[in-house]
Amino acid sequence: MEIIIALFLGAIIGYFVRLKDNHKKLNGKVQQAGVVFLLFSMGASIGANENIIRDLPLIGAKAFAFAALSILGSIVIIYFLSNKFLSNNIVKEKNKELAFNNEDLVHREGQEEI
Repeated sequence: MEIIIALFLGAIIGYFVRLKDNHKKLNGKVQQAGVVFLLFSMGASIGANENIIRDLPLIGAKAFAFAALSILGSIVIIYFLSNKFLSNNIVKEKNKELAFNNEDLVHREGQEEI
């Protein structure tokens, strides 16, 4: 809960207190240092845990399978959704464009005869 409160508090302060460009650069460097420290401390915790080190190949295989299946599932879902929704919209837009071009062509041909 403290993390969510800190996040919202930072967002509110950031909304009302606009940072100058040089302060934004400093803020970015502080954020990067914080992330590096967080990753270092997580790595140290993992390295100190003998159970995790022993089960690392199994954890890695599960993580790889989870990532691969997530990506594959996303691709399949996007494929079907894009075929269902986008192809119909693209065809409709092309038909509208062709109809507009044909009307414009007929209109111009009618003017040339006058």
